[in-house]
Amino acid sequence: MPGDHSTATPAVDAALTAARALDDQDLLDALQGWEAQIRAAQAQRAAVVVVIAERIQALGYPVTGAADQVAVSLAVSPRSGDQLLGTATELCDRPVVWAGLAVGAIDLTKARHILELLGKVPDPLRTRLEHDAVAFGRCHTPHQLKRHLLAATIDADPDETLRKEAVDDRGVWISPAAHGMADIHAHLSIEHAEIFYQALTQLSEATDLADPHGQGEDRTSTQRRADALTGFLDTTTTLDIRVDVTIPADTLIGDDHRDAELGRHGPVAASLARHLAWSPDARWRRLVTDPLTGRLIDATAETYRIPERVKRVVRLRDRTCRFPGCTRPAEYTDTDHIIPWSQGGKTRAVDLAGQCRRHHLIKTHSAWTIQHNPHAPTHDITWTSPLGTVRTTTAHRYHRRD
Repeated sequence: MPGDHSTATPAVDAALTAARALDDQDLLDALQGWEAQIRAAQAQRAAVVVVIAERIQALGYPVTGAADQVAVSLAVSPRSGDQLLGTATELCDRPVVWAGLAVGAIDLTKARHILELLGKVPDPLRTRLEHDAVAFGRCHTPHQLKRHLLAATIDADPDETLRKEAVDDRGVWISPAAHGMADIHAHLSIEHAEIFYQALTQLSEATDLADPHGQGEDRTSTQRRADALTGFLDTTTTLDIRVDVTIPADTLIGDDHRDAELGRHGPVAASLARHLAWSPDARWRRLVTDPLTGRLIDATAETYRIPERVKRVVRLRDRTCRFPGCTRPAEYTDTDHIIPWSQGGKTRAVDLAGQCRRHHLIKTHSAWTIQHNPHAPTHDITWTSPLGTVRTTTAHRYHRRD
């Protein structure tokens, strides 16, 4: 029997008992019924999100911060708030797709495929294709629906206008993952993606393939392709790259095994941090913290122009944008006066905060308000949203040994 539910809460036990009492057909009917309710709730959520945005927009500020209100209310990232608001707005603007979700004909993934892939098709053709897509999506997987929509948009694009716009969306980005790993995403034209993959496969079959993790012949084909990419970049590029390796002193010398941090990517294993911190490679910049307090030094200045040394202290203290839930790395933020200079704000580290450009604008030009306690050891900053949600953020907590 999969899973051990001996320690499950009474509520989980009751739900499992009720489900186990159903016969096969009732069990499948229950699955479909709950899924229909989830889809209907997602459609209703979209309407609620749109009305939240309307109410904040009605306040008349140059910047609304509506997506950030959604993000803070649901304890998700600003990017997720953007996605929720964007999807909600598109859904409510396209009643055929919204209705398909509300009645359970399609799920949210299929709805997003329809919105995205038909987004640049003009009406009335778009509406006709939406009806067709909802009907097709009822009995097909999201992948099958996506292929169906791609074929439909190609047929509807004889001048390849959509193709030209798609090429403009190409890009590469990185997403931190667990245990000192990361995902590299590349959005490329299909012919270049195929060449890229085949080239990596060919490089991975070389006898002198790079082996950065010392696994030798035990590697899978997927692992060998990853090592081929790493080896190719190491041997063909020479770049001036600096990444901070922040590590408590006792971890650095091996007296503690708890994790350290690598630049904007967050926690990494102690062994990896020590390897990078002691590396002669100039790309890794070692930052050692006090294991007892976890604090960095403060610095002050009495001018409006913020000295680089003060900016550096603020960025190392905050590590990310200080808006609730925002993970924008501090090196890409503005070092902002919490109380504006024109209103008596001081150019001291305790009176400054890292804010990404988005949340700097929200603080300055929206109905969001901000308060802070410069004397608190955790450098508390309290944000209040246009609709009254209150959240407090603190400075980055470096390792301390209690």
